[in-house]
Amino acid sequence: MNKILHFWRNYSRGLYVIMIMFFAASETGAAAEPVALVLDIVGEVTPALEAFSEIQAGQSFDLGGGAHMDFLHYPTCQKVVVEGGKLSLSAENFRVSKGKVIDMSRAECPQRVQLASNEGGAGIAGVVLRSAADGVLKVSQRPSFLLLGASAGQFRRLQVMQGQTSLFDATLDSKPLVWPEAQASLQADGAYSVVLSGAGNLTRQIPLSVTAQNKQQAPAIIQLQ
Repeated sequence: MNKILHFWRNYSRGLYVIMIMFFAASETGAAAEPVALVLDIVGEVTPALEAFSEIQAGQSFDLGGGAHMDFLHYPTCQKVVVEGGKLSLSAENFRVSKGKVIDMSRAECPQRVQLASNEGGAGIAGVVLRSAADGVLKVSQRPSFLLLGASAGQFRRLQVMQGQTSLFDATLDSKPLVWPEAQASLQADGAYSVVLSGAGNLTRQIPLSVTAQNKQQAPAIIQLQ
């Protein structure tokens, strides 16, 4: 009987530790979720941010006495401009203390696809926000693209392909990469894909679904882990 009790005490203690580790990992993962895209910054923000970078849940920023931040809030699909004070963002909302909201309006939330970091190249690890569950990135007929993530700097070239034909070919030297005015529009429901390439044989390919929308307000985000 003592051996049985000793076993169950150790088993329960081990299970308790595993549960704590599981919930801690879950909270950490939730805190890392992107909740906003910075569109513009005027003035000094602490910690420093760049335009077209993402803000994670749980982050806070000091806008001092008069800095402006223009951002797209994913959970509510709102474009927000704040001035001064402290800005805090969670997975559900945002808060401004000792500052003010200059403007807030409904906006188009970006499509977003996350690519696997396997060495072989192609592969979609998961799709988040408002992207299709099958890994197809939905874009307008005149799309714009934004590459983010730890591996984004490894890529230097973006092509939009229709089969084996390259319709658009550009270097990734701007954020976001906007479809040129002189470039012919894509056709709704056409079969297209985005191909990213870097040094050596490094490539990623993402299928596209083109809507009837002429232009998109927010860039399609390609997250490269």
